Amino acid sequence: MTHRIPIGYGLGIARLAAEIDYPSLTGDVQHDIIGILEQLRAVCRRHPSVPEVEPSNVDPHTMRYLDRMAGALAPTGLDATATLTVICLLTGWVRALTAQEEAGFSAHANMADHISAMLPHGDYPQLTALLATLKSVTFPPDTDTAFRKCIEALLFGIIPLEP
Repeated sequence: MTHRIPIGYGLGIARLAAEIDYPSLTGDVQHDIIGILEQLRAVCRRHPSVPEVEPSNVDPHTMRYLDRMAGALAPTGLDATATLTVICLLTGWVRALTAQEEAGFSAHANMADHISAMLPHGDYPQLTALLATLKSVTFPPDTDTAFRKCIEALLFGIIPLEP
């Protein structure tokens, strides 16, 4: 039987995973995933020039990363395909976010203001309606809080919380 890891699994992780200081797993999926991804984010910030995709670069560091993420997700009961998909989704999202941060883009700071300034320059009825309601939305106060909130949204939008 052949096991296939989803396309995009590498994301330069082989070079980054060597520097991750993995926290001990607690069995709390949210806590464990955030702990690992905070470490990945810190490493990505130190090495913003690591290539996005290195599909053939699976080494013991990559395997350790995949193993630790699989262990953190184990309490969810997801099957192998879903687990690897979640790992790819979260890893890719962290890589994309840190690239945006490196470029000076902050998801919560000025995004709404910038988008609002662009509205008069085109026909964007859905964005206009959406931003009309934005005054009641409170963004997280800093990028670290936004980071954790986005991981929670990604993770628990896929894995329902038990009632």
